[in-house]
Amino acid sequence: MAVAPRTKAALVSARELPKLVDAAVRAAQVKVPKATPAEDALTLRWELIGRILRERDLGVAQGFADAVVAELKAQNVAASPALLVIDKRILAGFFERPNIPVQREF
Repeated sequence: MAVAPRTKAALVSARELPKLVDAAVRAAQVKVPKATPAEDALTLRWELIGRILRERDLGVAQGFADAVVAELKAQNVAASPALLVIDKRILAGFFERPNIPVQREF
């Protein structure tokens, strides 16, 4: 299934979504061949806790996330640093170990 450009946003059925996502990922791999996925799974249920940063530097954002996790670990809280880039915003923070995104099959 190829990803066809659309002029308007359309509703997608739950049955059709996995096929569209798979086609979009395959098309992106052709455009960016160095981006090799580690696994063939869709990640769902994101619960990143942190801040949206004004700084646009990923190195600074990673330092912030690492510092947050270091403070949490000092308090015996199991967490993993995380960054999420959406449009031009960077969310930097952490996932609690039990809430690390779960891979699910459709």
